[in-house]
Amino acid sequence: MVQYEKFLESGSFDEVYYFTYDDRDQDKLAELKRDKGVPENIRALTPPRFLRSRRGAVIYSIIGPFLHYRVISQATALRTQQVSGAWAGLIAKLITGKPLLFRLGYPLSIRFKTEGRKVKYVMALAIERLLVRFADHVAVTSRAMQTYYAGSGKSEKVTVLPSYVDVTGFTPITDYAADKPLLFVGRLNEVKNIANLILACGRLGVPLDIYGFGPLEEELKATARACRATVSFKGVVPNSELMRAHHDHTIFVLCSTREGMPKALIEAMASGLICVVTRTDGALELIEDGVTGHHIDGFDADAIERKLREVLASIDPEIGRRASAFVRKNNSLEHAVELELKIFDKIIRDRRQPAPATLKQP
Repeated sequence: MVQYEKFLESGSFDEVYYFTYDDRDQDKLAELKRDKGVPENIRALTPPRFLRSRRGAVIYSIIGPFLHYRVISQATALRTQQVSGAWAGLIAKLITGKPLLFRLGYPLSIRFKTEGRKVKYVMALAIERLLVRFADHVAVTSRAMQTYYAGSGKSEKVTVLPSYVDVTGFTPITDYAADKPLLFVGRLNEVKNIANLILACGRLGVPLDIYGFGPLEEELKATARACRATVSFKGVVPNSELMRAHHDHTIFVLCSTREGMPKALIEAMASGLICVVTRTDGALELIEDGVTGHHIDGFDADAIERKLREVLASIDPEIGRRASAFVRKNNSLEHAVELELKIFDKIIRDRRQPAPATLKQP
């Protein structure tokens, strides 16, 4: 929502409409306007109440652009936020001719391929290729994803638009101490590799705070009991509370086996935490080993334990400070808005320019 407000503040757009899948979002938006000062010219395009279901959301993603055709046809430009549901943006473009920015995080096709879900992989890949082909521009969050999508033969219109945080909400920590609990933030699922992190913490005798929820919570609690690790499961908290919680820690650990551009890592860096990460695509672009954080050489508990032991033995506050400076320069909300507005300006101008005349041969 803050990004939409920045779009309006820039003067580039008079109104922002966002396409949403829950009819109750109208009431939520009204509440935000009343209590949080969200501008009146941010509006929601919501589905009929009878489509309030998982199947209804799929149906609405297809018919929604037609239901809201009058509003969409008056738009200056269209934008998607992720792959899932992005076909609604593609349909909107095809029926209105408006320029489309296909903006996304981690590709669904890679996720489904890694998980061995062949049918969903083929479907996601087909949708992504259609969007890359027909969108006026494609904005991805990492160089690895830029390379992945540029393989579709449209490299000239695939650029990196970094994930962002509103850095004004983050105060860098000042107390770097090795005796504080380690911190993990994220969904409790297989790809986050949390069981191996818990095993490593148990061996080191280091407490671990976990913020997040997911299907593996009970299994991870059992793992913690079995290896006698001191693990506190904090659940999900408001972002403002999480930012305060950063100050109760010195080291943030992300040991995933696969990542795009992890927002939790960017937030930890913004707070100046010393970040210890496995070598996944997004983490490698954010963390320079020994400069803005530390790389773990492997994914198993032994590799995580070795690196954590090394980092705990020599806490270097400068690494956290450099991480914070890096994010404030490259991943701030203001920087992301500036880059995205330049993309919008280009695709809108390109759309308005008439095609060059073709001379007929005599």
